[in-house]
Amino acid sequence: MNKKCLLALAVAAIVSGCANKPQFEKTELSSGLGQGQIVTLENNPFNLAGNSLHVGDNMPSALLKDKAFADHDTASKSNKVRIYSIMPSIDTPVCDQQAHELSEFVEAHPNLDIDFYAVSADTPFAQANFKKHAKITDQVTFLSDARSHEFGASTGTQIDALGLLTRTIIVVGKDSKVLHIQRVPELTTIPDLEKAVEIAEKA
Repeated sequence: MNKKCLLALAVAAIVSGCANKPQFEKTELSSGLGQGQIVTLENNPFNLAGNSLHVGDNMPSALLKDKAFADHDTASKSNKVRIYSIMPSIDTPVCDQQAHELSEFVEAHPNLDIDFYAVSADTPFAQANFKKHAKITDQVTFLSDARSHEFGASTGTQIDALGLLTRTIIVVGKDSKVLHIQRVPELTTIPDLEKAVEIAEKA
């Protein structure tokens, strides 16, 4: 089965799940990243690709694009802890919920000294359009891995057959050390943002 067919089936599976389950569940479950790992979409398995990333590793360098097509280097040190909320595609209901919950949490906690990023393989144009129409707060910066899938490959978040990113939260310290990773085993579940923030606040 070719990549386009797999992608169509994957998106259809997520959308069809919405009819009976408008609210997708948060999970505390987590699985590994990189080649040899599997993520499921309503029990359909997909292989992950790329390097395996672990807590304690240096965040690998990958160039993502913001809405102005400026580079964001994930390995750069920062004066703030960073949270990367990683999602397959903003065109799916689960990602829509993940993005809205991130936005609502950030708006409800304006004094957090944390930079929040939403990362997907959508183009910067698509991300900017989604952010505008979905009314996502400007405190959340969208970053695109559409051009070369460099982020997916370097962090092991790439879904091999789909060219999309697997649903994950990564917390990165000011020194660019990885502090926390949650990669959900099932794509129709939402990672635990509150736990990630708790870890980020202690850094």
